[in-house]
Formats: sequence, C-alpha cells, structure tokens
Amino acid sequence: MADVLVSTLVRAILGNLNSLALREIEVARNLKTELQNLQSTLSTIQAVLQDAEQKQWRSEAVQNWLRKLKDVAYDADDILDEFAAKALRWRARRQMSSQVSDFFSSQNATVFNFNKAHKLKQVRQRLDAVAEEKNKFHLTEKVGEVEVDDREWRQTSSLVNESEILGRHEDKENIINVLLTSLRDQNDLSVHAICGMGGLGKTALTQLVYNDERVERAFDLKIWVCVSDDFQVRRLTKKIIESIDGSPSEVRELDVLQRHLQEKLRGKRFLLVLDDVWSESNEMWDRLKNPLTRGAKGSMVIVTTRIEKVALIMATLPIYHLGYLSEDNSWLLFKQRAFQMKRKEEYTKLEGIGKQIVKKCGGVPLAVKALGSMLRLKHRESDWLSAKESEIWELGDDGSTILPALRLSYDHLPSFLRQCFAYCSIFPKDSEMDKSNLIELWIANGFVPPRGQSELHEIGEEIFEELSWRSFFQDLTEHNDGTITCKMHDLIHDLALSIMRFECYIFDDKKLLEFPEKIRHLHIPMRPAPPFHLEASLVKKEKDFIKSCSFLRSLVLGGLFLDPKSSLKHMRALDCYMNQVPRSLGKMIHLRYLNVREYPSISISVKRIPKSISNLAHLTYLNLSHSSIKRLPESTTCLQNLQIMILSRCYYLCELPKGMKHMRNLRCVNISHCGSLKRTPPEIGYLTRLLELSIFIVRKDHGCGISQLKELNLGKELCIKELNNVTGSTEAKSANLITKENLKSLSLIWGKHAGECPHNEEEVLGSLQPHSNLKSLQICGYQGLRLPNWMIEIPNLVSVELDQCERCPRLPPLGKLPLLKFLKIRGMDAVKCISSEFCGDGVNSFPSLEELNFDLMPNLETWRTLDGRESFPRLQSLTFRKCPKLIELPEFPTLRKLRIWTRGDYFGLFSKRDGLGSLEINDLSILTVVPHGLLQNHTYLEELTIESLPNLKSLSNQLDNLSVLKHLDLRDCDKLEDIPEALQNLNALESLKLVGCDSLVSFPVNGLHGLTSLRTLTISCCERFAFLSNGVMHLTQLEELRLLRCPMLNSLPEEIQHLNALRTLTISDCDGLTSVPNQIEQLTSLSKLEIGLCPNLTSLPQGLRSLTALKTLWIRGCPHLERRCKIEGGEDWPNIAHIPSIQIMPYEKYYHGIRIFHGSLLTRLGDWKLPRKFLKSQSDS
Repeated sequence: MADVLVSTLVRAILGNLNSLALREIEVARNLKTELQNLQSTLSTIQAVLQDAEQKQWRSEAVQNWLRKLKDVAYDADDILDEFAAKALRWRARRQMSSQVSDFFSSQNATVFNFNKAHKLKQVRQRLDAVAEEKNKFHLTEKVGEVEVDDREWRQTSSLVNESEILGRHEDKENIINVLLTSLRDQNDLSVHAICGMGGLGKTALTQLVYNDERVERAFDLKIWVCVSDDFQVRRLTKKIIESIDGSPSEVRELDVLQRHLQEKLRGKRFLLVLDDVWSESNEMWDRLKNPLTRGAKGSMVIVTTRIEKVALIMATLPIYHLGYLSEDNSWLLFKQRAFQMKRKEEYTKLEGIGKQIVKKCGGVPLAVKALGSMLRLKHRESDWLSAKESEIWELGDDGSTILPALRLSYDHLPSFLRQCFAYCSIFPKDSEMDKSNLIELWIANGFVPPRGQSELHEIGEEIFEELSWRSFFQDLTEHNDGTITCKMHDLIHDLALSIMRFECYIFDDKKLLEFPEKIRHLHIPMRPAPPFHLEASLVKKEKDFIKSCSFLRSLVLGGLFLDPKSSLKHMRALDCYMNQVPRSLGKMIHLRYLNVREYPSISISVKRIPKSISNLAHLTYLNLSHSSIKRLPESTTCLQNLQIMILSRCYYLCELPKGMKHMRNLRCVNISHCGSLKRTPPEIGYLTRLLELSIFIVRKDHGCGISQLKELNLGKELCIKELNNVTGSTEAKSANLITKENLKSLSLIWGKHAGECPHNEEEVLGSLQPHSNLKSLQICGYQGLRLPNWMIEIPNLVSVELDQCERCPRLPPLGKLPLLKFLKIRGMDAVKCISSEFCGDGVNSFPSLEELNFDLMPNLETWRTLDGRESFPRLQSLTFRKCPKLIELPEFPTLRKLRIWTRGDYFGLFSKRDGLGSLEINDLSILTVVPHGLLQNHTYLEELTIESLPNLKSLSNQLDNLSVLKHLDLRDCDKLEDIPEALQNLNALESLKLVGCDSLVSFPVNGLHGLTSLRTLTISCCERFAFLSNGVMHLTQLEELRLLRCPMLNSLPEEIQHLNALRTLTISDCDGLTSVPNQIEQLTSLSKLEIGLCPNLTSLPQGLRSLTALKTLWIRGCPHLERRCKIEGGEDWPNIAHIPSIQIMPYEKYYHGIRIFHGSLLTRLGDWKLPRKFLKSQSDS
C-alpha cells in the first residue's frame, strides 16, 4: 500500500502563513480572519497527522482521508503561494530603482484580491469539512519519536542452518580473522560493526561467525542479544545476563543489574553480539558499555546495523560494509528455494526466466529467498513471467517478506526524511542522481524544513548524508569536477515507488492505462530511438500525456524538448531540454527550480529569456548553462529569492544585469567558460551571501574594482581577469584573497594591455597571495620579470599552470610543492634553461608530480639536473610541444607516456625511453621514413600515435618489436603510401585507426594476418583509400568496423563474411560505395548498422534478413536507400522489416543536424549529428 505523506506539506503551509512576505501584503490584512481560521484548522490537523500516517497501512479509510486532505492542502498551498509571490514582487518593486517597471496597477490588484479571496474561502471551507471527518478515526495527538512496528518476526537468535546461507564464506573468514587478530593482540574491548542495507544477511553472516568452531574455542563466553529499536540500557543489560545464565532474571534495578554483569564477565574473554541496532545515542552506548570493560583482554562485541552513523559511534575497528551477493551465488540460492520440489525436466524451461528474476533482486539474499520460495509451488511459465514483470509491491502476499524488511529503515525516519527519500522514485532505476540537484529539487518542493538560521541547502546536505548513512543511497561517487552522484538499489527504488506511486510517475508508453489519477511528479526518461515511422506518434503521445497531467509540481524531461505552448501553472520544479522558452513561463509563479538543459552537439538552444521571468518571485535555482543567450533581461534582478544562477558555457553571453547587487540572496553565480563576457556587474560586493563567483572582471569604473571581492567568502573556483586594471599593491590586497579559505581554484589573468608597467604587475601579483588551502593555480598573461615567492608557500597545490608569462627568465622552485601532481608551462619565451633551481633545494623534488607539459617555449635549449638527488619519482606523462631548440631530456625512470610535438632535432628526446607505455610523435615534418631504431627499444609500448608527419612515406619495418602494442593511431600522414606487412606481428593490437592518410590505397594482404586481438578498426578521411584487402578475413575478433569519409571506397570484400564477432558496422560519407555484399548475412553477431551520406549506394542486400541479432539500423542521407526502404512498399523493406529500431533520414534533414516532421521540430534526442564539413577534425576522437 502506498503512503500518503501530508505532514511535510502541512508544515510548509503553516510556515507560509507565518512568513514575513505574506504578513506584509495588503490582501493578507483584508483577509486576516480567513487566514487565521485556515491556520487554526491546519494546526488542529497537524496535531494528529503522525498518528494518521502510522495507521494508514492498517486502515484504508484513514489513507483515503489523508489523500483527500492532501488534495485540499495542495490547493491551499497554491493559493497562499500566489499571495506570497505577489508580496515578493511588491517588495522587489519597492527596493528597485524606477527603471524597473510597475508590476501591478491598482485595478489589477483589486481583481487579484477579489478572485483569490474567494478561492481562499472555498479552500478553507473544504479543509474544515475534511478536518471534521478526522473525529471518526479516533486519532490521537502525537509529537516526537515515530512508533515502529516491532512484531515477533524481527526477533533473532544465534541458531543457524548453514546450508541455507550461500556466498558468504569470504565475508565470514574476513570477520573471523578480525576476531582472532584482536585476540592475539590482547586488545581491550573491541567493537566490530557490520553495516549494510536491510535484507543483505548481516544477521545470517553473524550467526555463521558466532557458531564457527574457531570462535567457540577462542572465547570463554558467547552472548547473543537482539537489540532492535528499543535501546534501553536496563533492558539490554538484563538480556545479556539472561543470555549468559540461560534463564530469566527478576532483578529490575539498573545498578544491581550492571554489578551482576560485571561479576559474570570479570576475567573472562567474551564475544557479545548486538544484533539489529538502531540507536544513535552516544550516551546510551557508553552506559551499556561500562560493565563490558571488566572482561578479559581480547573480548569482542559484534554490532549489526543498517545505519552507518550507528557503526561510527560504536565501532573501534574499521566498519565492515557487507556487499551484495554475486549473481552466481544469488542463482544458487534461488535454485535451492525455487526448484527444490521440481524435476529436472520441469525447471529447465524455467531457468532463463529465473535468472532474469534473480537479476531483479540485485544481490539481496532476502529478496532472492522470498521470490524463490514464492515460485516453488508455481509450475506454469506464465506465473514466472508475471513475477519477472511485476514490481515487488504488486506480488501481494507472496512478496510480503521483502518490503516490510526494507520498510523498517523507512519507518524509522521522521516525516521530512521520508518525503525526501520517497521523492527519489521520480528517477528511473539505476539512475545516477546528482547530489546538488537532488537537494535543490527537495527544497523546491518544500520537503526541507527550515531550522533557525541554517541555510536550507545545509539542511538538505544533512538529509542526503542521513539517507546515505541509512543505506538508502549507494555508489556515492565524487567526480573530477567536484560533482557527487549516487544511486539507489533496485529494491530500495521499489520501496520508494511503492510509497509514492499515487503521486510519482515515470512515463512508460506501454503502461498508459495504469498511471495514477493525480500525478504530482513526472519523469519522461531518455529512451532508445524507436523506428522512424513511430517517432512522431510517440513524441505526440508524450506531449499529450504532459498536457493531461494538470496537477504537476515536478517535471523532468530526459529526452524530450518542452513544448513552447506548455502550461504548467502548479509547477515547482522544471528540469528539461528547451529550444524555446515557453510563452507561459511568466505564469509559472510557483516555480522554484528551473534547469534548462541543452544538448551540446545540437545547434538549437535557447537564445532569449523573456522579461516575464521577473514574475517567478519564488525562483531559487536557475540553470541556463550551454544556452545561446547573449544577456539576461534587467528584470531578472527582481528575483529576490534567487540563490543559485548557473550560466556556465554560455559562450555568447556578453553581459549580466547591471542591478545584480539587489539580488541579496544569491549564493552561487557560475559563469565559467563564458568567454564573451566583457564585464561583471558593478557593486557585486553587496552580495555578501555569495559563496561562488566563477569570474570577476576588474574594471576602472565605479564599483568594478577588485576591492569588491573583499567581504565575499568565496569558494570553489575564481577567475580574476583584466588584472592590468589594478593600480598597485594596496588595491590588490583589498581583494583579501589570503582569507578565502574555501577557495580551491584561482586563475589570475592579465589583459591585452599587460606589460606596460612590469614593476607594477610584480607588486600586484605579490599582493594577491591566496589562502594555503588552494589546490589549483593559474597565472596567465603576467608580464613581470619575477614570479612571487608565495607560490611555493601553498603546500596544498595539486595543479599549477603558468601561461604567457613571457618576460620571466627563470622558473620558480616548484619542486618544493609536496602535493603537486599537474604542471603546465606555456609561452614563457624568456626561459632558455631549466636549471636545478626549478627542482628546489630538497633531497626529493617534485615528489608527487605525475603530469608535466611544456608548450610554446621557443628559446628553451637545455634542462639541467643535479646528480645525487631523486627528482620526479612519480612522473607518468611528459609533453613537449613547439620547443624547437630542446634536443635532450633527463632520464625519468617512471615515465610511461611521452608526447613530442616539435619541428627541431628530435632524436635525443626519444633516446633511453625503453620503459614507455604510450608514445605520441607529432609535427615532425622533416621525416620521410621512421629512422631505424626509433621504435626498436620500446618493448613495453602499449599505445603509439603518429600524427601530422606530412612527408612520411613509409613506416618500413619499425613495428617488428612492438609485441605488446594495443593501440596504434596514424593521423594526418598525407604521403603515407603503405602499411608494412610487419603489422601482422602486432598480436596484442586491439585498436587501429588510420585518419587523414590520403595516399593510402589499401592494406597489405598479409598485413592483417596476425591481428588476432584486433577489436576496433577505423579508417577515416583517407581520400584514395579504395578497398579493404582480402586479409580482412583474418580479423576474427573484430567487434567494430568504421569506414568514414573515404570517397574512393566502392565496395566491401566478400571476405567480410568471416568477421563473426563484428557487432557494429559504420559506413559514412563514402561517395563511391555502390553496394554491400550479400555475404553480410554471415555476420551473426552484428547488432548495429549505420550507413550515412552514401549517395551512390543503390540497395541493401537480401542477406540482412538473416541477421537476427541486428537491433538498430540507421540510414541517413542515402537517397536510393531512402526510396527503397519505405515502409511496406519499398523494394528493400522486406530485407529490414525485422529490425526493431530503424532510423531513416533524408540528406537535407541530416545535414542540418535536426529532424523536421510536418514543418515542426521533432523534439527527440539521441541521434543528432553535425554537418559533414564540421566533422573531419573530430571524426574519430
């Protein structure tokens, strides 16, 4: 049964009634009595909500009452929200200058007051009627801890049937090793916590450990206590004594109990299991633990819990996080249950379905056992298929052991945490959820309760952490950009969906008859592209479905552009693709969260934001990243509640609203990668709550100086541009960078007028010293003669980039930085020598450096190091680009990747590099052949890239010794005429790419003979390449073949039939191709075939009919095939009719990168391509 969660909504409405904004508004004064009555009714209802929400699972009548109450509460919330929105707009009007237009005429205000007053009265009357009904349910007022079902089935004992527990042998041995190690070390009382979600088998694993013979011998006493959620010290002390004695205890006083326990444990080595602990009280655990310390050294407590916070409080040893069962062990456990009463011939036909059911369980033993037991007495295939297709809650009594066990964790949550968790069901199973976005969605929907002066985002962080600790979230990952994502286990997702299934809905066109009556939160996920002829009807079905959902408060569109005509008047959170802002945006007055996503490779994006955005008075989160806007309307500054504004990668954005200083609630202004931005708004220093500002552009105008940063406690990244406008040391110090301890990345950039006063620039840079917490530093365009000493005083630096510091003759002693991993030095024209000073004066220089890049160093000649000192002990990657005078490098023993881009005397750069794993040779125009010996010593080389050698004609036999080479990439070698037959010696080669080799006509017949490991072959932009040799028959492991922009290619060899492992075949922009051989019918593994811009390809072979594994066919810009593959009537339609997903696009539509249907933009993503003329440079990246 679904939960109806009303507490959070009622709390939010009461908060709105008490808000300052609502009290200020004139209409509130006119309706004072009505609002007071509404508040009184809601307060009365709130008092009994906790009891009602607990009883709803046992009383359908109570749940129906809660559902009715919630419908009315939503309406009340909407109308109060409208009042508050008007109040906020009035407040903004008073605070703004006369430039901002008047929002409401007195006539409009009167109409507003009358209409809303009438609606408010109606809602209040409906709410009174619902409140009256509560009396017949005999609900009681409750405040505080939630009562949790404590039925008998939750009790555990130490007894175990080992034959029923599979796949936990390694876990058992790990824990026993911990016990015995603690015993040997004679530690004082140790506590080992086993933590994991419900149903994983923590208790069963502990029972295995408890009953193991080695454990029996190791301890004088063994005690088992099932704690559950009642962590009373007296009760648990009594249970421990009873477990030791084997009989009940009549003692009631805690002091007497604890003294008795001390005597029983004194001098004895004991093992105590506290199973199923929920209490997060440090104090209670300390009180229980006191008498336990009287045992002998080596005594141990094992705690099992679902909550990581409990484990952290109690454990003295590292927490043991119990993982999921492997798929093989899950299958064995399922077979043990499901097939116990079936004959071999009976269950053989059910095995395939059974394995899919096991996958559904996601490695949770409880679910595996429950579903296996459920199917034990079911013999019909239809029953098994029904179980496979059903959600857990749809299994009725058969699934009754799964959800209650999982639901226990949910039942322990306060109402706001329940609501936040249940809302996550709006995301499809196995989705990666972005932590920051999830918190903003919670806030937008009113799920995060205010608490004193704390920011809602901080409280949201605590909620996320709490749900993670309680195993509701898993696979937490921090990405390189600082983004944190998580997932939900499929069964936990089932739990969330079972709770919210009357309000949350994930669109499925196959289940349109089963959707809830009043959907409040809707997600239309990205889906695989359907056959072309079904595309338009499916898009229409999705759009019509959105229109039919008239109560939506959240809408997430994964692959569908929002219809510009959409009217979403109740919307709180909107996350979607847009190519045009809907006309109704200004009417979405309840909107808090607006995320306009833009697919980067499509040239269509939002270009203009209407002035009516100012009506979104409640908006707190605005994300317009990747859009094509040039500016935001000045009316944006009326968004007084806006806290987060993300405009990253808006490449055309040239200015922000001048009045941004009025947006006092802003916490984040992300304008990273906005290269066209010419200025930041004046007096931005007024935004004292600002924690993130990606770019600040210094100007000499009033309110635009660097001193605006003084009082801002900025974090994350900050790029300060046009530092040439800073007059001197005093002004630079006013930025107060040294106090900004949360700043992780800092870029200091001088403009085009830099260098006019080098001494001043040295003063300025010297006074811009950041806090020592900084991790990344970039200095660009600086024209002083010396770099500041403070650079080596920032011990946490991980990344440093020095760019276009053209007048500095020496490199600073960066070798002193202990954590530096990435160093890039570019455009330092005055540097002639890398001296020992660069390494610093320590014994071990650059101890952490992994990647070092030198670029555009035209005068660099030598690199000197001092003997006897260890330098660069971890260097993995070294790049030299356009350093023509450098002819020799020091030795780097750990170097694995070397990239050389130079036109100078290169050979000394490659010598003594026999330990390389990756080598890239680029831009050596003097080479016509690869010199003898250049590649001979690289016996460990796994990746080789040779690029931009325009005069290279032959590789001779330099490939002979590359026995472990896995990836070979030859690019832009215009005169390369042949590939040596030595290619056949590359038995380990997995990937081969030939790009821009215009003189290459074919492969050698024998050159492919030994490529038994090749998985991917790409030939692209080779103007004269005419045919694959017959040697292609030897590529029996090839999985992907790509033939792109080879205009002379006219056919494929019949030997292609031997490519039995081929899964993907792509042929694009091959003007000369006229046919595909019928032998393609032998490609039994082929699952995807793409053919594009082949205007002379006249037909598809009948052999396609035999390809039962072929799931996707894309045809684009092939006029003959377009005609022959028409549904039903085309000559080639019978050859492809069996393929599930077919995409056929005419040349004109493909060329423009969009698909047009009856004059309208077809709004589905997933298969966009750029025009041919833009693709050559990135054809095979």
